[in-house]
Amino acid sequence: MNDRVFVTACDNYENALEPALDRIMEMTGWLADPTLAGRRVLVKPNLLTDRVPEQAVTTHPALVRQVIRRLKACGAHVTVGDSPASAANLARVWERSGIGAVCAEENVPLIALEHAGAETFTRDGFTFPIARPVLEAELIVNLPKVKSHSLTLLTAAVKNIYGTIPGYAKTALHRQYPKPKTFGRLLRALWEVMPPCWTLADAVIGMEGQGPANGRPIPLGFLAASADPFALDHALCGILRIDPRRIPYLDAQAASPEPLGDTISVPSFEVPAGGHLLSLVPEWLIRRTGRIVWVRPAFTPAACVRCGLCVKACPVQALTLPADASAPALDTQRCISCSCCHEICPKNAVRMTQSPILRWLQVFRGIDDEK
Repeated sequence: MNDRVFVTACDNYENALEPALDRIMEMTGWLADPTLAGRRVLVKPNLLTDRVPEQAVTTHPALVRQVIRRLKACGAHVTVGDSPASAANLARVWERSGIGAVCAEENVPLIALEHAGAETFTRDGFTFPIARPVLEAELIVNLPKVKSHSLTLLTAAVKNIYGTIPGYAKTALHRQYPKPKTFGRLLRALWEVMPPCWTLADAVIGMEGQGPANGRPIPLGFLAASADPFALDHALCGILRIDPRRIPYLDAQAASPEPLGDTISVPSFEVPAGGHLLSLVPEWLIRRTGRIVWVRPAFTPAACVRCGLCVKACPVQALTLPADASAPALDTQRCISCSCCHEICPKNAVRMTQSPILRWLQVFRGIDDEK
């Protein structure tokens, strides 16, 4: 059954990774597929922005390397590709994440999806482009990093495919669909046009708190795999003790699958008090009470280096960087709570904050963001 989820313990990327990867591949049976020989396979890691592996923002290069080697040993034609955040410097992403060196050493092409052309689709009322190399692949091997997320609460298997949208089109879609519930429907629509996909989630070291780029690395100690990204993320909710009804792209009525393999216990996993809280408030009420119901970025002047990346990343031009200011200025009337500035900040100078009424609602509903 494609919705089965497999989990195996793995507490480091040095001596534990290879045996853990072999075990989970044996459980899935993927590498025993004789059709892999000659098949075009695109490996899709999470390369959000230019951070080093120890920061747990991007998929660890050791995992990418070992997956490439196993696919090539089966005779697959392997490429690696992603489209990082639009404001990121692509060359720095390749270098600092370690993925550029891995691809060079393993002799596989590394594709910048924003430079490779795209095809446009309309599904479920959403119109979006998908990079052509993704569509030309016969198999996607999805390698997400398990992290908290200020808009969707969790980013893992499902959300990682957002990087198949090239360049600034991701920013434009954030502008069109800033609310978590609608953005979750968009993510589901993207999966309707994806080629067959295997997902192997990097949860050896994950990220909690102000994810997906400015949280804290946390040892989670496992790998998880499934051919069904939604089932995998449901299972992750169970492991991390997150209510799946709070994840805007998951079916609230679906049952969380029981993972096969090792029993994993994560004592705590903190998620951000961010845009997902807006899903607790009807959209008509947000429109009428925008001055008191909001989630916005706040800036720490002491940490800000005035790099301007947040200003560049904002899809609605809500940020400016005055010459005499120590941090960006926010136009609260323009802000759409999309968290793009938060994702791209290289110095942890941006945090997502919520209005007092949302904080009250959080307490009233009994939501504890540290699970």
